[in-house]
Amino acid sequence: MLRRLARRLTREPRPYQVAFVVSAPRSGSTWLRTALSHHPEVLCTENRLFGDFFEVWNDPHGSAPRMTLDYYAGYLADVQNGQAMGLRRDVLVHELVQRLADQTFSLLSELTGKCMIVDKVTPYLGTSEAVLEGIERYFPEAPTVQLVRDGRDVATSGIFDWLLKDGEGSDRHALFVERRAEMTLKRFFDEQTLTRWIRYWVEPIRAFERHARSSPMIRYEEMKGDQAVVLRDFFSRLALDTSDAVVNACVDGARFEVMSGGRSAGTASPTAKVRRGVSGDWRNYFTRADGELFARLAGRELCALGYEKDDTWVDELPAELHLVAPE
Repeated sequence: MLRRLARRLTREPRPYQVAFVVSAPRSGSTWLRTALSHHPEVLCTENRLFGDFFEVWNDPHGSAPRMTLDYYAGYLADVQNGQAMGLRRDVLVHELVQRLADQTFSLLSELTGKCMIVDKVTPYLGTSEAVLEGIERYFPEAPTVQLVRDGRDVATSGIFDWLLKDGEGSDRHALFVERRAEMTLKRFFDEQTLTRWIRYWVEPIRAFERHARSSPMIRYEEMKGDQAVVLRDFFSRLALDTSDAVVNACVDGARFEVMSGGRSAGTASPTAKVRRGVSGDWRNYFTRADGELFARLAGRELCALGYEKDDTWVDELPAELHLVAPE
């Protein structure tokens, strides 16, 4: 029925091109998005199209819903009572997602005058497979890039990012937000939050492994080494301007000092979205118990991506930490 409907419904050719960057949260996607958006032909967005996800999250500003477009389309389909109109629910949902996504991208392209839209996606937990399937279903010709970062840095950055959202009452919050000088923290992570962040990291990686479609990979650490090389390769894949002037403008517009409001890379601000901007910071926060948990849940992926050769890195970690309040 979907094929018959597709033949019946004609659409104008898209006036834009679209590509996707998929990664775990805290993998450098905002940094990459900022750099890409300084290209005169590129608009980098975050539309949360796929994943069939809805949840209400608490943050410092109050409760806020997190919802993907396909979930909203399902809600609209139910409200419309398509069955009474002789429409199957899955057909109506499919068309709603396709039309809403197309119109959103078309409008953004028209308003900005940019013809290449790069949509960044950091999948919610349990949705990575659905994200890749949604891209394949609705934008089968769109290039999809996998962005990865050392998962231990992802977990460290992620828990710092959550200090203001759900850390109140924890020892981490007391040390890094309240800055209690009398405190010493022997373990930064707890098993529940570390497990959650390991899932955030490993689920997109495993989804790409299972996904038949071959996708190029960008590494956070490569961007730290030479972002200009990474960006030039990215723009070349999309047949965009790769001139030195354009690439340098992208690099300059996304420098840590610019994004952090003046801090230099390596100078940490515990509760800032742009916290420290370095690789390997996880070594300051992992205990042996944390390493054992990470190796058990995602050690295979850590080695497969070349971040470690085996699990012996765990043996080098301390039994406990001695973290004090930042000055």
